[in-house]
Amino acid sequence: MDRLDEESADLDFLEENLKNTEALTEKMTSMLNVFDDRLVRLEASILPIHKSTLTLTKLADNIDRTRNGVLEIIGYFDLVEREEMTIKRGPNENDLESYLNSIGKCKKAIEVLGGMRLKSSEKVIGQLKQLLRTAMLQLEDLFRLWLTSRSNPIEPLSFITKNLDIPGIPQGPLQNLARLSSYLATFGPELSYNSDFVNVYVEVRSIYLTKSLKSLAQGSISTAEKRSTPVYEKGTCGFNSYTDAILKMFKTEYEVADKILPLESVMTGYRDTIQMPLDNYVETGRTLNNRIKKNMQTDVFLAFDMMESLNKNVGAFEEVFRLAGKKDSAYGDLLHALRAIALRSFPEFIDEIKNNRAKAINLPNDGTIHELTITTLQHLKRLTDYQETVETMLLTLGDGNWNPSEKDANFSRDKTGRGVSGNVVIQHYFADVLESLTITLDSKAKSYKKTALTCIFLLNNYHHVLKSIRTQFYSVLDSEIEYKYEKMVKKFYDGYQDTWRTCFANLMDTYVRGGSLKSALGSNEKANVKEKFKNFNTEFEETYKVHKGYAVPDLDLRSQIIKDIKVVLMPVYNRFLEKHQQTEFSKNPTKYIKYDPQTLENMVNRLFDGSIS
Repeated sequence: MDRLDEESADLDFLEENLKNTEALTEKMTSMLNVFDDRLVRLEASILPIHKSTLTLTKLADNIDRTRNGVLEIIGYFDLVEREEMTIKRGPNENDLESYLNSIGKCKKAIEVLGGMRLKSSEKVIGQLKQLLRTAMLQLEDLFRLWLTSRSNPIEPLSFITKNLDIPGIPQGPLQNLARLSSYLATFGPELSYNSDFVNVYVEVRSIYLTKSLKSLAQGSISTAEKRSTPVYEKGTCGFNSYTDAILKMFKTEYEVADKILPLESVMTGYRDTIQMPLDNYVETGRTLNNRIKKNMQTDVFLAFDMMESLNKNVGAFEEVFRLAGKKDSAYGDLLHALRAIALRSFPEFIDEIKNNRAKAINLPNDGTIHELTITTLQHLKRLTDYQETVETMLLTLGDGNWNPSEKDANFSRDKTGRGVSGNVVIQHYFADVLESLTITLDSKAKSYKKTALTCIFLLNNYHHVLKSIRTQFYSVLDSEIEYKYEKMVKKFYDGYQDTWRTCFANLMDTYVRGGSLKSALGSNEKANVKEKFKNFNTEFEETYKVHKGYAVPDLDLRSQIIKDIKVVLMPVYNRFLEKHQQTEFSKNPTKYIKYDPQTLENMVNRLFDGSIS
């Protein structure tokens, strides 16, 4: 019961609080409604004032902007006076930014005043443009100065010999030049001014290339004119180094032009830059070509050397011309002229050998190797130094066309060269050269009066040819040619040995009876022995005297000839001497026996002493 009374009391308390809360809510709602009414009335009062304030603020901003614009425009009118000193003084190499800022101000002034189209601004715009043209000239001068300072001539040979690339312009200066270039290229047209900086680039860099390559151009000619050997030796002319240097310098120059010049100017700038050094290069080649024409047989190998270098670098030159956007006919003409000289040299060389046939001049008195044989083999050896180029040239000429009217050629050939490989056509040419040499030597040998000298002369020459075939031309000539000269060498070797037969014949006798020596000779037999000794002595002395002056320069051949003479002479002489020393064919045998065997052998050993220096 007590619990129910307590809960009833709590309920009454809660109801009383709820009534109080509702009363407070009604009061707050009433107050908020009053505030809302007041805010509506306040908004209605403030909104017109706010709109007026915004209008006034906007008007004030417009007035400020107009005032600032007017002040800026007024500033443009006296900008010439403010910036003239800075621009005319020129840029500071160490502070280019401030100079470019000054130019930027003048450029903006022209844009603003030009857009206003005020008559009063025309004069100022003209003054500003004139000032900017002055600035452009100043920048061009700075461009020239910076570029020139980085374009000192070099010695490219020092880089070529070490297989190093030609240096360009360092990165820092290169970026400064590129910035100036870009500024001049984009800014000039706005002023109706064509900046000359591309021509400045061409002028400066062209001189740099030309001066750098000058020593190689001069060296190419001087080494050809002042060489120490009568015939050009492969690799001794500076033209090949000149070729390598100019290509390396052109490669670097394109990289420089590509980084400095605007994209639209790279090709023309590069083309014009390389033109003068390229012209000098071609002119140097023409000068050498003219020299070759005048000295075909001694200098034609210079043409081969130059052709090899040019052919090896055809792709590199074509890349240069592609980057330059040009086709260079002068370079092609030079290569064509060198090829023409090379083609001419093949028939002319054979003609030169043929023209020697009727010439008895310079025929060696001692039968040594003829100068024509030496020069011919040297010429052929030098051709093997350029074998690939020579094969190409001979194929172009046509197999056998170097000798079109010669009836004694070794081969029957298709003159067009069709179906003939390079190694075959060079073999044919070498064979024809040697055939012409053989005929010429045979013709010359007829001028000798003595058979022995004729044999020695032809033996020396053909042995020298055979030795060259075996040591120098084994990769060019086949065994058929070698066998041919082996037979000729044997022919004249045997022919020379036969010239001693008369001398040997005096030592042949048969004074033997019943298998034993006949010690007692009759008067006729004694006289016969005396005659044989006398004839032998005479024949030997005359033969020895003459043959001692003959030359056999090849020591192996000389030794073999002497050995074979002694193989026949010494046994016969020893037997004859031994036989008749035991007989009383004379009361004074020393009158007839002039040589003991050792003396005779020593004398034979001294044959051909004239060939030993």
